[in-house]
Amino acid sequence: MEGNDAMLAKLQDNELVTRAQQGRHDAFEELVSRYAGRLYSMGRRMCGNDDDAKDMLQETFMAAFKGIDGFRAEAKFSVWLFQIAKHACMRMRRKSTFAPRETLSLEELVPNEEELKTLSVADWRRTPIDKLLNKELQGALDEAIQVLPPDHRMVLLLRDVEGFSAEETGQIVGASISAVKSRLHRARLFTRKHLHHFYQDQGSSHV
Repeated sequence: MEGNDAMLAKLQDNELVTRAQQGRHDAFEELVSRYAGRLYSMGRRMCGNDDDAKDMLQETFMAAFKGIDGFRAEAKFSVWLFQIAKHACMRMRRKSTFAPRETLSLEELVPNEEELKTLSVADWRRTPIDKLLNKELQGALDEAIQVLPPDHRMVLLLRDVEGFSAEETGQIVGASISAVKSRLHRARLFTRKHLHHFYQDQGSSHV
């Protein structure tokens, strides 16, 4: 059994999907193991609490299991799965009593001219958010993310945490590449503004 698990762990996503479509439940279980942590992390930041994130995770994998036969081989499994998760997140937010009541307006996302002179908009994939920050700063970042409008928050998480391309992110959220870039730019500016005091202390070498 352990040897089979090790073999499955070496397979590409679409190879596992093919086996899952053939009725191999162990192949689908490997996909669940591969993506559960990432989806839960995104769900926690989108939904704002553990219970809704767990419900989102369960709903996502149930939908994926039921729909796996309709997955097309030319598609990218991670994009397809995160599309399902995105819809589950939105449903959880609509019905949750824990969902944040207030988010920023678009105008509040953009720093003024003076602030723009001191803020650097970097691609955080160079220094992944989940790896570079200590607990104190991680908490501050999560606070900043929580007040972003959901569509901007989702784009920031998909691009800068999950590492999806602009095109893939657009496929997941149902937006054009230009819209993805605009939302990401605004979200990065606001989040960088929120954490500006940290970057001043740490210096520009971290960005």
